[in-house]
Amino acid sequence: MLPKSVEWPTVVVYGLDAVGLMALVAWGDRLPAVAVIPLIGVLAAWYNSLQHEIVHGHPTPWASVNRALGATPVGLTYSLTQYRASHLAHHHDDVLTDPELDPESFYVTEGEWAARSRAGRRLLIVLQTLAGRMVLGPPVYAYRFWRRHLGAAATDRTVRRAAVAHGLAAGAVVVVVVIAPLALWVYVVGAAWVGAAISSVRSFAEHRWVEVGSRTAVVRSGRALSLLFLNNNLHTTHHAQPGLAWYRIPAVHAASNGDLEALDGAGFYRGYREVFERYFLRPSWLPVHSRREPSTG
Repeated sequence: MLPKSVEWPTVVVYGLDAVGLMALVAWGDRLPAVAVIPLIGVLAAWYNSLQHEIVHGHPTPWASVNRALGATPVGLTYSLTQYRASHLAHHHDDVLTDPELDPESFYVTEGEWAARSRAGRRLLIVLQTLAGRMVLGPPVYAYRFWRRHLGAAATDRTVRRAAVAHGLAAGAVVVVVVIAPLALWVYVVGAAWVGAAISSVRSFAEHRWVEVGSRTAVVRSGRALSLLFLNNNLHTTHHAQPGLAWYRIPAVHAASNGDLEALDGAGFYRGYREVFERYFLRPSWLPVHSRREPSTG
């Protein structure tokens, strides 16, 4: 559902993010790469959060304008069209975490686990640590995303068009960066890898298979990370009202029982520091999804 009027807080965030990215591409060569890469990463992660808002119909009453705002593949690896399709499918709460039905599940089926080699199983376990998700997650999940969608492209003309459009748009971003003074490798590492790694911090603890209760978690956060993630850390409220604008989520969450719902289900965390302390090197759950027994971690 589209908003009835322009949501200016989101437009302002979009403008700040766009200006910041353009400034770094244009003048980032004047700074050391060790400074530019994390700055690009933060802005790319912010753009990822904005794309999530756009997928849910924000920030204008015009769908074509919203699509245009989110069409630039800043991180190079994901197509907005395909992300929209997979993310909206993810919002069917009765299938959350099911690897056969939830396209954003980080679990695998028992059959897939059995078919994996010892090294493959080890990789799956490493990806359930926050360190593994941040370091290895960006290339692994980009590969998984495109393997699924390119497989569908063989028989689906719409998917094929989206893949071609994404390739052209990503190519245009690369051309702009090549023309600019900023080194291409600095941009790619910052936007495609560090940006995705930062976004994975948000998504890492969002969902968990539990036998009883909500499969959606809550991570309390300070103002900086809440703004970076556009309050998506209050994830129970986002799933309860997915069309709610990011700046309205805190008030609605405070008036609801979102924290308690998460505490009785997928988990409630006092902050991202707690997530780091608990799961940076320790798997948060077993990667095998079972409808009969809850995973442990």
